[in-house]
Amino acid sequence: MTDFFDSLPKGDPRHPATVPDETAWPASEEGRAVLRDYFDASASFHEDVFHLLSRSAVLEQSERFAYHPLVQHLGGYILDDADTSDHHVLATGSPLIGNVVFLSHDGETRAVFESGAAFLAAVREAHDKGIEVTDLHPDQSPIAKDQGALSAFVRSLLASARGDVVVSLVPSLNLEDIGLLQRLAEDEDFFLGEAVANVIEKRPAVALLPVAELCAAHIHPQVTRAGHRAVKRIHLLGSSAVPR
Repeated sequence: MTDFFDSLPKGDPRHPATVPDETAWPASEEGRAVLRDYFDASASFHEDVFHLLSRSAVLEQSERFAYHPLVQHLGGYILDDADTSDHHVLATGSPLIGNVVFLSHDGETRAVFESGAAFLAAVREAHDKGIEVTDLHPDQSPIAKDQGALSAFVRSLLASARGDVVVSLVPSLNLEDIGLLQRLAEDEDFFLGEAVANVIEKRPAVALLPVAELCAAHIHPQVTRAGHRAVKRIHLLGSSAVPR
């Protein structure tokens, strides 16, 4: 079978031969391996299935998005372009290396697939079922494998006033670093407290009740509402589980 890209002239930006030099690749060998594995796995996808970008287009589009804080901090590579301002992004840097993040213009930006392979499996399933890839986004983000690195990364971002990036990372926390959660819940940036309350609502635990109550007592009503939902969800675990 003739590869779709073989029919393209080499000057076409979608042709694999039209690839920027490797300065456009991740700096670390681990990051390069993640990107290389994705390119190998996606080679069988032809004719822009679900707006997937070719190898060269991934590199070029990612360079155009180099200004974006999330792309910068996660070593992100843009995998698709449906002309909706929303993109799936492969993280090639710690602490979400290997994850695919959904970069949403108007909705929630978060990790949605554990790997490029999982993303491509969803692309194929969506194609077979005639649905959108976003319909297969899980309700909860994959938990980052290196929680120590993620917690340290979040703290460094807070110190450099990059709360906009932190909001997208909260769903990847395992919610065991209570001190960090309390710091986020009390931050004057209400988006941080809201993000914490939302993830507690999805993954309630008795140990998280003090954090949920902090959110419920926040000065901003957007955090307060989310906090009350989180508190209620924890109490629904059962009266015997919640200390009085």
